[in-house]
Amino acid sequence: MLRPGGRMVFTLIEAAPGLTPAQRRRAARDGPVGVLTRTSYPSLLASAGFADVESEDRTAEYRAIQQRWIEATTAREDELRRVLGDAMYDDRIVDRDTALGAIDDGIIVRRLYSATRPTTSRAQPHDRM
Repeated sequence: MLRPGGRMVFTLIEAAPGLTPAQRRRAARDGPVGVLTRTSYPSLLASAGFADVESEDRTAEYRAIQQRWIEATTAREDELRRVLGDAMYDDRIVDRDTALGAIDDGIIVRRLYSATRPTTSRAQPHDRM
C-alpha cells in the first residue's frame, strides 16, 4: 500500500489519443494485451484519488527498445530457433515487427505516468470540557 504523500511511477503502452475506430482496433491487435481502455489513465488515477498526475511521452525509447530486440534476436537466429523452435521464433519476430509498425504509424505510444497519493488530513481531537 502506498503511504500518504507517496509517489507512484509506471510506464505503459497505450493507444495513441485521437484514433479512429479502425485505428483503435489496430492498436488492440498490434499492441500488447490490454492496450485499450475506455477511460484515460490520468482520469483513472484521479478517480482512484491520486493527485499531481503527470505523464511523459516515452515512445521514442520504446521504439528503440523494439528495434534493438529485433536486431539482437536476428543476430542469434540459429541458436534461438534451436531453443524456441521455428514457430515461436517466427511469432516473436512478427509480433515485434508488427509493434514497430504500429509505433511508426502513431497507433501505439509509451507513456510514463506519475501520481501522488494525497496526504490525509487528520481529524483534530475535540476539546473536552
